Amino acid sequence: MTALEFMYKLIEYFFILYFCIFYLINLFFLVVAVCDVRRRVISRGYEGNDIAMSSPFTPPLSVLVPAFNEEKTIVESVRSLLKLKFPRLEIVIINDGSTDRTMDVLKRAFHMKRVDVNYVDRITTAPVRACYISKADLPDYIQRFVLIDKENGGKADALNAGINASFCPYFVSIDADSIIDEAALLQAFRTILDNNDIVAIGGQVAIVNDSVVQKGKVIQPRLPKKWIVRFQIVEYIRSFSMGRTALSRLQSILIISGVFGVFNKDLVQKVGGYLTKNITSKIAAEYTGNSVETVCEDMEIIVRIQRYIKEKKLNKRVAYVPHPLAWTEAPEDLASLSKQRNRWQRGLIETMLYYRKMLFNKNYGRIGLFAFPYFFIFELIGAPVEMMGYITLPVLFYLDNLNYTYLFLFIFFAIVLGILLSVLSVIMSVWPEKTSETDITGKSLLYFQDFREIIVLVFAAIIENLGYRQLTVWWRMKALVDFIKGKKGWDKFERKGFESRHTEEEKNEIAAG
Repeated sequence: MTALEFMYKLIEYFFILYFCIFYLINLFFLVVAVCDVRRRVISRGYEGNDIAMSSPFTPPLSVLVPAFNEEKTIVESVRSLLKLKFPRLEIVIINDGSTDRTMDVLKRAFHMKRVDVNYVDRITTAPVRACYISKADLPDYIQRFVLIDKENGGKADALNAGINASFCPYFVSIDADSIIDEAALLQAFRTILDNNDIVAIGGQVAIVNDSVVQKGKVIQPRLPKKWIVRFQIVEYIRSFSMGRTALSRLQSILIISGVFGVFNKDLVQKVGGYLTKNITSKIAAEYTGNSVETVCEDMEIIVRIQRYIKEKKLNKRVAYVPHPLAWTEAPEDLASLSKQRNRWQRGLIETMLYYRKMLFNKNYGRIGLFAFPYFFIFELIGAPVEMMGYITLPVLFYLDNLNYTYLFLFIFFAIVLGILLSVLSVIMSVWPEKTSETDITGKSLLYFQDFREIIVLVFAAIIENLGYRQLTVWWRMKALVDFIKGKKGWDKFERKGFESRHTEEEKNEIAAG
């Protein structure tokens, strides 16, 4: 064997081994997730959410909603908050220097009146211009409804301002363009009440596109019509239902989606709040090397919390529940989707660099020896490795050195196993389980009940690996190049809003109903 042939063999073995390890780990995640999802679904009939609702030990909760140019969705999103089932709630909306009519629609819809409120500037933020209190007729359990108007500082800065303005020991951070399921907070807090070592908890995020939304509530979930959105549903199922459920069981969570996350406020304040150019926390500066910003604050804050827990040897943990707790609007065109994935990948790179000390560091337990290496090897450098793997096929063919055994194994490990993983994740999420003796049809983790919708979703799981996935790899590669060039922008994509999606017939039905 010549040196050149040996190099070709080495390349082939590397890519086959890489994909083999990746999918073996993910199949292990699937087994762990199946057990946890099945247990969660079966226990739905015995969750005891009414106990959490009536218990005097359930602490009050602040709902923080950062908003920047959200005039199309903010009112519906806030109305969904007024329907939440929870004993005592405080709602804090933070207008982060919007340039559209976000402030106007909020003040008009909820009768906001400018007042002086007790704003404790524990986390430094961009200047607050004014505070408003709602004078609308609110449910009894809404103890306080505040609107903070501040200069633009980004989503993370807005969340910090919301933390400063809040009164409750726990807060939930949600996106202004999302809708929380009315039982979501009770489901999350039921887990917190059972496990007082939990300091942060996230949940499943479902896609709302083409579903019927009435007064801030999803009244008729539907499978989106556009295939690009269906592919994203498969991604969310694989990422949330399988990946994060398994990582939570393994106590290896590194990210809680910004769409929905419940946090212990005291701990978040101790680690310095969300990372922005305005914070003055010594811990945040030490952990991030005096970095001043990130485009993926939801991941950075969780990694910082995990590092703080390990270094201070606290008996605390971050958790995740696989129930669909929130709805979000997904991009419907390639340009918008590429912006979103570009930002996610750049945020991952930033966080990996900030906390590189944790990589393969036994002092951080499973986080340092398993979670961080997994994200680094398969999420961060996975895109260039996978892209190079695809490139080897035409290059070796051109050089007349394409081993057809390698071609078969590459397709099997890189594509066929990907299809299998996606299909099994979908089946796991829609498989019905009996939640009581009288539950004849059973309930599933996700909302899909129509058999035709399930078949379409399984088909989407198959073809998602034949073009769409490779496109996301390209976007992640571009994000790496953009990061090297120093790109820092958010690249927010335009959203349609919830009500604008309804047909005229649906709007008439909603108005009549």
